[in-house]
Amino acid sequence: MKRNVYANLNQGMDSFLRVAMTLRRKELEVESMSISVENCGMQLTINDETTSLEDVINYMRKLHDVSDLKVM
Repeated sequence: MKRNVYANLNQGMDSFLRVAMTLRRKELEVESMSISVENCGMQLTINDETTSLEDVINYMRKLHDVSDLKVM
């Protein structure tokens, strides 16, 4: 099942790259990533069958650039 994770980023593109590199280093599979320039937000699409949603959220919470995580 595909799940969407939404987050606000404090520093725009720098924060987006930091999140992307962290998830890549942890070898977590993300189906898609996008950034919204207007509200400095990002959207991740995760497949629950191949990647633990809890792991993704835990790693993102550790980053100081990320706030307001929402799972849909």
